[in-house]
Amino acid sequence: MATTPVSLNSVQSDYQSYYAARNSDLKQLGQALQSGDLSAAQQDFQAIQDLGQSGPFGGDAFKMSGREKAFDAIGQALQSGDLQDAQAAYGHLMNSFHRGHDPVHGSPITPLEPSKGQPVAGTGSTAGPQSSGLSVSA
Repeated sequence: MATTPVSLNSVQSDYQSYYAARNSDLKQLGQALQSGDLSAAQQDFQAIQDLGQSGPFGGDAFKMSGREKAFDAIGQALQSGDLQDAQAAYGHLMNSFHRGHDPVHGSPITPLEPSKGQPVAGTGSTAGPQSSGLSVSA
């Protein structure tokens, strides 16, 4: 049986494509939650879940179990129609990325105040689910 070598560049490209798609979907989910659009938020959640099925983390959308639990909490809240709980869970998920720098892209990440779009104390920046500077990995 022959094996085909996989280049490191190919693997990195696959991860970068995955993160780019997930980041875009997370941003859309945040915007839907911020605007109170339950239907759009449910669709965006499903898009992230579907992406995770074919992604690099064994069917999960996120590598870290705490992030996957926060993501699951968003889904549960959306399923029950509870936008407020979904917004809070989204805030927890996004805040889990804001403990320094994005390890994949090497860029600083803007901290979020869950569902308020307010600056986080001491950062001097504004943020919220609609933040366009969102760059998250794992």
